[in-house]
Amino acid sequence: MEDEPDRSLVEQCVGSAHGDLEKVRVLVERHPELVDARAPWNETPIEAATQMGRRDIIEYLLGRGAPMGFLTACVLGREDLVRAALARDGGRARTPGVHGLPSLYFAAVGGQPAVAGLLLEHGAEVNGPPGSATPLHGAVLGRSAAMVRWLRDQGADPSVADSQGRSARQLAEAMGEPELAALLP
Repeated sequence: MEDEPDRSLVEQCVGSAHGDLEKVRVLVERHPELVDARAPWNETPIEAATQMGRRDIIEYLLGRGAPMGFLTACVLGREDLVRAALARDGGRARTPGVHGLPSLYFAAVGGQPAVAGLLLEHGAEVNGPPGSATPLHGAVLGRSAAMVRWLRDQGADPSVADSQGRSARQLAEAMGEPELAALLP
């Protein structure tokens, strides 16, 4: 049986995968087993990068052998993979991902309206389940004005709060994105 990777290294790698490509690269180059290691909070490096819409980190991890999951395909706009997964199980559109985030959040953080449309066709909720970040929060985090507009056109409610009590507008303001905030009354 292979030894499990050192827990502190796993935590560093997964934590860094939320936004620090160079740190992830250093850790995975030294410890290749980290590429798909799961942190104690039930998240892998690619899931962390996917949550944040970090294409650079996602692509690096995929290149090192991390699996292409459904939600990663949503972020990357892989309509072929998303369509195939939904054909096998349409309920995937309504199944939350890491940290309880709705599937539509992942299409939104990736700025992928075509994928978002597929998810809506299969029953995804435009405002997502209460208690986590909404798809609008994802669009703001992904800095996509086009995705914010698209979600608003689909009936997304900008007043719905995320797990920290912030509306999508408040998140945009906190990120220093006044153009996005202006799209969110």
